[in-house]
Amino acid sequence: MNLMIEATKVLHHYNELALTRLSTIKSNSEYEVNFFGEVKPYVDQFFYELDMWTDLVTKWLKETKPKYIHINQVDTLRENLQNVVLQSFYQETRDKRFKQMYQSNKYVLESILMNG
Repeated sequence: MNLMIEATKVLHHYNELALTRLSTIKSNSEYEVNFFGEVKPYVDQFFYELDMWTDLVTKWLKETKPKYIHINQVDTLRENLQNVVLQSFYQETRDKRFKQMYQSNKYVLESILMNG
């Protein structure tokens, strides 16, 4: 269970970094994304962490059956977190949808931390 908590904290950090990154990128009008030099290496590491976390949290859900956290929330979180991390590198990202996904991710991750 400690591994699951630590992995959840790592994903929470990725979510927070994505918000900060998007804000920084949007404030720099001359920023140009370097997909192979910046995005791909970062996202590859993120996907590794996300896959590891998914395995751990799925096992935890099956073992503990928490009352307010369900597997469909994990699936949605996984998809939203992928979108948030990827979109945080691009100036064209729409703020409203991004922040909704960010908030949803934050809520589920913090719920897991409180119940884990």
